[in-house]
Amino acid sequence: MPRFRLTTFLAVLVFAGPLGAQDTASARATQPPAPAVQINGLLQVWYLDGHTITNAHDTYRIRRADIKLSGVISPRVRWRISFDGAKLLNLTKTTSATGDTAALRDVAIDERSRILQEASINVTLVPALRVDLGQQILPLSLEGTTSASQIETIERTMFIAERSRGGGLSDIRDIGAAARGSVAAGYLDYQIGLFNEIGDSQNNTDQNDQKATIGRVVLHIPSLPQLQLGASGGVEGGPTVTQRHERAGGEAQFRSRWLTARSEVMGARDGALRRLGYYALGAVRPTPDVELVARWDSWDPDLHNETSVLDTAEHELVAGASYFIEGGATRLAANVVRSTFPSGKVPSSTMLLLALHVVW
Repeated sequence: MPRFRLTTFLAVLVFAGPLGAQDTASARATQPPAPAVQINGLLQVWYLDGHTITNAHDTYRIRRADIKLSGVISPRVRWRISFDGAKLLNLTKTTSATGDTAALRDVAIDERSRILQEASINVTLVPALRVDLGQQILPLSLEGTTSASQIETIERTMFIAERSRGGGLSDIRDIGAAARGSVAAGYLDYQIGLFNEIGDSQNNTDQNDQKATIGRVVLHIPSLPQLQLGASGGVEGGPTVTQRHERAGGEAQFRSRWLTARSEVMGARDGALRRLGYYALGAVRPTPDVELVARWDSWDPDLHNETSVLDTAEHELVAGASYFIEGGATRLAANVVRSTFPSGKVPSSTMLLLALHVVW
């Protein structure tokens, strides 16, 4: 199986090259030279009033403090490193049972909670083919591969954000190699790669002999450039059922200067466990400085059980507005989040979320 996946990956590289073969010298001549080192960042400061199942009551929070560094090594080779200084360092604990008592055997740092986000080398072979090597964001879902500064709501959809309840199905990173580019006159974007895990080995080595194959394709409709349709997925096998991981999702987005409509669905299988999340979002800009947004969101961390806070299904309705300072990416935002639980095992809740997004 690993040999087959490696052969398939190499075949993609060979096949994609001729599709985009052009005069690279003339293509580069039309592009302005990039700076040797570029520094970008995002700072998100939140205030929460009220609570949901995973958020505290009445608190300020530094949600993100991203620093992104990138640069040019040569005309075809670039590098990229990013950090999130707001991440909390977590511990993983190993216990053993002694009679009716659980004894702590070992404690280690969860490598995924370290601040290093991305560290990759990007090599452009031909205009339609770029190879990324290193730690990078996995090509799963549209919202999961979009910068947090460009998301219309303050927090991402639940199948991404509810990490303490089985979420984190996208907007995750791992170490591997991926090929990406555009073909068919730029109407079809693709990305496919082999990674250590499906986000489990960020900042760490692979803990087994299997590799995860993950990919995403996006079709831009020629007669309607505002509309795009896409699909993404991944699979990691193993000798036992408990080691098998799968992801599959679909996406659709219409985006114009004043209107955005987007919907996505993402399903997951981790061993015998099944998860499902989906949402529909609409956003309108009556003026260049103001955006109004609403999202209906559903997340079920375990399709077969409704026994506790950890596995109960949740529905979330978000309504809010953003004010863009001087028409740029920096904004003030306010969201009201209403969470309900069809099982009735968790009471409904409402939260007011305020945020300042500073982008540079």
